[in-house]
Formats: sequence, C-alpha cells, structure tokens
Amino acid sequence: MKPSVRADPAPRRQADRVRDMQKRLIDGTIVCLDRYGYAATSISAIQETAGVSRGAVLHHYPSRHDLMAATAQRLLDAAIRPTREARSRLAASSIPDFLAFHWRRVVNTREGRAFIEILAACRTDSALEAALSETFSRWDREIAETAQRRFVSRSAEPDDAAILWAIGRAFLRGLIIHARFVDDRAYLERMLRRFGDLLASQLSLRTKAM
Repeated sequence: MKPSVRADPAPRRQADRVRDMQKRLIDGTIVCLDRYGYAATSISAIQETAGVSRGAVLHHYPSRHDLMAATAQRLLDAAIRPTREARSRLAASSIPDFLAFHWRRVVNTREGRAFIEILAACRTDSALEAALSETFSRWDREIAETAQRRFVSRSAEPDDAAILWAIGRAFLRGLIIHARFVDDRAYLERMLRRFGDLLASQLSLRTKAM
C-alpha cells in the first residue's frame, strides 16, 4: 500500500496571503473613499491607510482604476448580502420597513457612501466608467430580477416592480447627498418613512418568494 501523499500547503498559504492583502487594500480604499472622497483617494492615501508599501499596492492592482474596480465589485456584492440574510424576517415587513432596512444596513454605511463616491466619479472619469459599466449593468439586472420575485406592483406593466425598486434605491442614494443640508436626524427619518409610504401605495412585498 502506497503512503498517502499530502498536498503541498505552500500554494494554499500563498493564495491566502494574496486574498488577505487584497482585502486589506480594498478595506483601505473604502475607508479613504468615505473619509476623503474619490478625488483625494490616491494610491498614497490608500497605502498609508492600509499600512502597506506602494509596491504592495501596485503589485496587486497595477493602477488606481484596477483597485477602484475591485472595490466596486466588493461593494456591489456587499450591497446584496444583507437582504439575502434577512429575507425571511423581511418577508412579513412593510415596504417602509424594507426601505429603512436598506438605508441603515446598506446605503448609509461606510461601504454605501464609498460606493456612491465611485458612482459619482464615473460621470466624469471615462476610464473608470468604462472599467465598471459592464459590472454595473450585470448587477442592475440581478437586482431587477430579484425585485420582480420579491415585490408585487399594482401596475399591469410586467417590469414595474423592478422600476419602482430602482426608484427606491435612487431615493436612498440621493438621501446621502441631501443629508448634508439637514441638521436634524429625525427629519431625515421622516423623509425616509414618508417616501416609504408613497412607495407602498404602488408596491408590496410578496408573502412568499417566487
């Protein structure tokens, strides 16, 4: 009987180190985007925040756009996760509660604000927009398909649930900007609840997911 041959753990350890470093760099990018904004999130700022050398950054992400694209993908994945985790609890909730959940757990977070910085930058940074346009389109299609399964619209239009939820997401992103003009946190909460009531007049949650 031949002795069993153990797989060399070195490649696995190396892969773990690569993943750990990439996570560290993306985490640092998210902190910088939220703290300084897109324009001031330079490679130097990221390396200082992550506590790594410039060479380490460029080894994993040869350009700033490469790092921003990887960060955006991580943020898009994170934006979907809380809803998946809370699906059973939210199934019996109202649309205003569902909207408030997304505001507190997805949009008005460090990750959510960092993502908005990247989105806003795509308007004038053509290279960044080109790097992310396919990713954004694919993610939006997935969100639309999820909305069609999760919501019921009062309209006869077949894709109306997806459109209404897209309007809801746009409102939440806009609320991040509007918050700069509002001193009273309770006022923002009232806006959130009021918009949720308006959305609920056209949209409801399915009692059972399709």
